[in-house]
Amino acid sequence: QLGGFKAGFFYSWWDKGLNGETDSLGNVTEFNSLAYIYDGGTFQAGISVDELEGTSTKANGVGVTGIVSATLGGVAFDLLGSYDTEWEEGAVRGLLSADLGPGTLQVAGIWASNPNAYWADSEWTVAASYRFAATDKFHITPAAQYWGSLQDSNTSFGNDDQWRVGITTDYDITEGLATRFTINYTDPDDGDEYVSGFLRLQRDF
Repeated sequence: QLGGFKAGFFYSWWDKGLNGETDSLGNVTEFNSLAYIYDGGTFQAGISVDELEGTSTKANGVGVTGIVSATLGGVAFDLLGSYDTEWEEGAVRGLLSADLGPGTLQVAGIWASNPNAYWADSEWTVAASYRFAATDKFHITPAAQYWGSLQDSNTSFGNDDQWRVGITTDYDITEGLATRFTINYTDPDDGDEYVSGFLRLQRDF
């Protein structure tokens, strides 16, 4: 990395998600990439060229991603778009975050022309979360997501939908030691509903 230029194997801008552990807002999020980001303080813009080997049908598949973002006070917004040159399909994602009351409200939406390396789950999706600071050490994040027209093949979307609701709790036990617990309920049109989650103890050094 040198100034605004970055080259190597790293997470793309698609890796960013909402607070909590309920949402899914990216397909493959780590590539060999060449990227440039302009940082104007309250305004940022970037572009990257991504190697899509392993995510497309050809070894030399290439993708192009662009992002613009802005921050003003307690409000931040990202607009992200990518094009998969192998599948000749693209996806667009918007993400808004705003400080609201004792917590942070986040909403996101994605639309894709057809399944591609960047987004393949559904033709469109919307998600929202609210991270509530119960105390300085304890945070509660309820969240939900809805997928419209789920993927039914490698090249097209179908007619089935899916929705998910969940909650995540974070507790800072002491400096450098924290726990996270999440539980989610998912109900797809084309399958049985199910419950998933985890409990994690994390030590930071």
